Amino acid sequence: MSESKKGRIVSKETRMKLSVSNMGKKLSDETRRRISESAKGKTASMTTRKRMSESHMGKKLSEEHRKRISETLKGRKNHKQSKATRMKISKTMKGKIKSEIIV
Repeated sequence: MSESKKGRIVSKETRMKLSVSNMGKKLSDETRRRISESAKGKTASMTTRKRMSESHMGKKLSEEHRKRISETLKGRKNHKQSKATRMKISKTMKGKIKSEIIV
């Protein structure tokens, strides 16, 4: 987008036309890499995370997807952490504010 067009407010109709025209276009590996690099290190705000979470609530998983999840989880015996690991985590988290922990 040229400098003169930056910040310009476009109508809903124009946004829809742009959206439709870009649908299905494949991004080059270079473009995908640049998008990935720009997103690294950024964290979504709590309100954004809540909205994303809510958007996935109630979605039905396909039978195939459920089977894949099931296969992945099979064979796992114990999800619990050892006492030493829990102590290390506890020591690290002491004195931190809850909002700092959840990022």
